[in-house]
Amino acid sequence: MTMETGRQRLWREFKRSRLAQFGAGILVLLVIMVLFGPEIAPHDPEKFNLRLRNMGPAFLGDGNWSYLFGTDSHGRDVLSRIIYGARISLGTAASGVSIAVIIGVTLGMIAGYFGGVLDTVIMRFVDILLSIPLILMALLVVAIFGPKLINVIMVMGAVGWIWHARIVRGNVLRIREEQYVLAAVNLGTTNTGIMFRHVLPNLLAPVLVTATMQMGYMVILESGLSFFGISGSTLSWGWDISVGRKYLGTAWWIASFPGFAIFFTVLSFNLLGDFLRDVIDPHSRHTPVG
Repeated sequence: MTMETGRQRLWREFKRSRLAQFGAGILVLLVIMVLFGPEIAPHDPEKFNLRLRNMGPAFLGDGNWSYLFGTDSHGRDVLSRIIYGARISLGTAASGVSIAVIIGVTLGMIAGYFGGVLDTVIMRFVDILLSIPLILMALLVVAIFGPKLINVIMVMGAVGWIWHARIVRGNVLRIREEQYVLAAVNLGTTNTGIMFRHVLPNLLAPVLVTATMQMGYMVILESGLSFFGISGSTLSWGWDISVGRKYLGTAWWIASFPGFAIFFTVLSFNLLGDFLRDVIDPHSRHTPVG
């Protein structure tokens, strides 16, 4: 009998989990929207047509099937704006999470492996950042550097690394006491070699789980900043919700459909994150990521 590999076990559990399949299906749809947005969007998301303003969705009966989700207060196609908005929301979130992973894994490994003063300084810095309200940090960065997407990404990376650092540090404290690490130390392997050859590969599972679940958090963060108009982009789900809230009584679809897009996006990442946590990294269960 052959031993089941990690990949085979992951696929076996995935076929059993309807929730994971549902989350993966939504994620595939989002990736298609990001990669092929201009090809699949039925209209120009920024093109005004005041004659079509606040037109209802096609399935309500008084709409037009050329505008499946209706139009907004400027006559722009809601569906096209959702498709293009996926690029902004997911692109910004992915960039922020990538920066957070790089910073968090690096500092977490240093703190956990070397301990001592480095550990104390890094973790006290983490405590300081946790005490600063996120919205205050975002407003401060925007006030200094201006409302741009790159500044939003900077805020995401500057805040998101905290949870990676704490999770990585905890795992490194355990890994550095393993027999294979102690053997490498006795053989004279350098600290850098041990960290990259023995410690880092064993951190991939918890980091992947944390990053997956953090993507949903970052999508909400970007949407929240866009809602208040400080993200530097008007082609965003959060911005459309902000504009559409003025018409909730007469044109509910303007804000509702971008809201549904945020809901299902965050749900997909949470479902996949829970699935990965339970299958490949049970040690991280009950660990907050944001």
